[in-house]
Amino acid sequence: MTSSPGEEPGNYTLLYRDLPQLPAESQEVRLVWLNPGAFDDCIVCSLVKGDLDSSDYDALSYTWEESGYSGPLGAEWESESEWEDVDDSDELKAREVVFNSDHQAASTLGDAPTSGSNASGKQSNEKHITINGITVGVKSNLEIALRHLRYESKTRTLWIDYLCINQGNVADRNAQVRRMDMIYRKASHVIIWLGLPSEDSGRGLEEIYALTANIHLSQLYSAEHSESRLLDRIKPVVHLLSRSWFQRVWVVQEVALAKQAIVQIGSRTAPWDWFVKAARVVQEHMFCCADIIHPFMDDRGGDYFLNYRDCWASILALGIGTRDNQTLHMALRLFYNKQGTDPRDKVYGLLGLLNPSERLVVPDYDLSSSEVYEETASKIMDLSKDLSILMDIDELAGDVDAPSWCPDWTTNSVGGLELYDFYNAAGDSTASAQRCSARTLKLQAIIFDTVTCVDSDPYDDTIDSELWQAYLRLRSWENLAKIPSDGDSPYPAGGSRNVAFWQTVLMGLKADRTRKLQLSDLDHYKTWRAWLERYAQKGLKHRKAFLKTGSRNPNIRKHNQMLKQYPATRYFFLTEDGYMGLGPDQIEQDDVVCVLAGAKTPFILRAIDQRCEVCQIDQCCYRLKGFAYVHGIMNGETVAGIERQEEEWSELCLR
Repeated sequence: MTSSPGEEPGNYTLLYRDLPQLPAESQEVRLVWLNPGAFDDCIVCSLVKGDLDSSDYDALSYTWEESGYSGPLGAEWESESEWEDVDDSDELKAREVVFNSDHQAASTLGDAPTSGSNASGKQSNEKHITINGITVGVKSNLEIALRHLRYESKTRTLWIDYLCINQGNVADRNAQVRRMDMIYRKASHVIIWLGLPSEDSGRGLEEIYALTANIHLSQLYSAEHSESRLLDRIKPVVHLLSRSWFQRVWVVQEVALAKQAIVQIGSRTAPWDWFVKAARVVQEHMFCCADIIHPFMDDRGGDYFLNYRDCWASILALGIGTRDNQTLHMALRLFYNKQGTDPRDKVYGLLGLLNPSERLVVPDYDLSSSEVYEETASKIMDLSKDLSILMDIDELAGDVDAPSWCPDWTTNSVGGLELYDFYNAAGDSTASAQRCSARTLKLQAIIFDTVTCVDSDPYDDTIDSELWQAYLRLRSWENLAKIPSDGDSPYPAGGSRNVAFWQTVLMGLKADRTRKLQLSDLDHYKTWRAWLERYAQKGLKHRKAFLKTGSRNPNIRKHNQMLKQYPATRYFFLTEDGYMGLGPDQIEQDDVVCVLAGAKTPFILRAIDQRCEVCQIDQCCYRLKGFAYVHGIMNGETVAGIERQEEEWSELCLR
């Protein structure tokens, strides 16, 4: 983890002035010797030179800001008082102590750290500690972590990014970030500091430990027959797994590369293995035990149940991220929702997970965020020889002023790459992406059609239900496409208009996204569509019970989940020649549908009304808005037109 541009801890210039510079290519690092003391004593330590191959040290994995729960991914959540949590009993405290004694999670760390106050009040943003006799300012979360990590009777050796990297020296930041993976690989332990205890963090640990028994969720929660009782079991886990540590990009490699990782909350510890085992159990049983969870998905606690699933998926991703065949593009997508203080760290923070051949960029904080993103995207295209990275384009405003062909990874959104291999819009053509200026990419393309009509995004703000809003969206699509139509009404690419609409709604794939649609799947869609209409006709107070019943049907549940994704991601549109499609949320009338050589989906482009600075011709430049599903051109039909001399490749520039 590194500081924001221009941010330097207080008095650090004075501190590093008398320390020797570390050779860029050596195994030498700075280490912190944390002097022993009682919990309330001032923090005193030394910054010394060490060697990665011979030094025995623990590496700290933490966040610079406070590590408390603030809702998953920035969401707004009800306060604890509204949920009426009461979790401060002596019984709970006794149960929490068991985690350290019976399971001996802390025994591998040597002497037990000193115990202190577990009150989780707000801390001043900056505290002061003494290093090498100099008083310096540190973030409050680090200061309170040091108090809990300190031994009473012996010195403890730690590697801490905030102290061991000279944050005010770009050359030192570059050199240390490039060896970050080795620092965490060679640490005796990685200490995951999650902050101070909260009212329900002890119960959260208990629930996580219970999951390691690898039993069905239906058995684990068999006694919980109501939403409120089940929520009482799930909420503490969601709160714990939604702490800010789980959201940071640097912690991915810090824990994934660790020999042994220990989670610490206040003075209590638990092995990281508990979290990994629990995540695997939830993944294995989420579907076979769906009857326990899914009936509540659209109720008051629906967000908790969804985030319960997503939090565990995020932990599983840490194991996937270290596979030998991992690419930089795969890592960027896998950890797209992780956050960094510096936008450049969304890339740099993942390089340690990769084989050297996949480390396509070298950390350099002299480059701007835009330059880092453009270099990364360009090198991914050069190495992969395809345009799959364009699936990550999202026009949501991010923090980086990148050209339209370059993903802005600060938006914390991800495209449809998981769908990419189902399609083959450009046939056997080869990608020819040429970066002809810093912000311009030249490609071969077929301009297929023009967008003439886009769904108007209906919304009913009187009813707070994702499924109801999704139903309104589907009805709007049907009206726009004039569905149902006469069964013999032809579609431009062949077949009936009704079947084409069905294929478009599902993007040509089964609702669970496991394979392409077959005509036999149409009956499943019709059954679900009839159920959805009955749902809409129910009175508001009866929809909840009707939805619970329907959610027990896997076909209905999967279609519902699929449809609820669309309001934020896909917009229905029609083209001048009568084609139907689903496009990005920024699509507008007069945008063009384009097939790019070497790409497996069509893309939506918007013309730039000015002379191209590269080609010096008019009407050559476009901005890329995102990928699209257009029924009838997803399997190389336009490229086949080139062989029949009905279409031709042309060059265009993306900016």
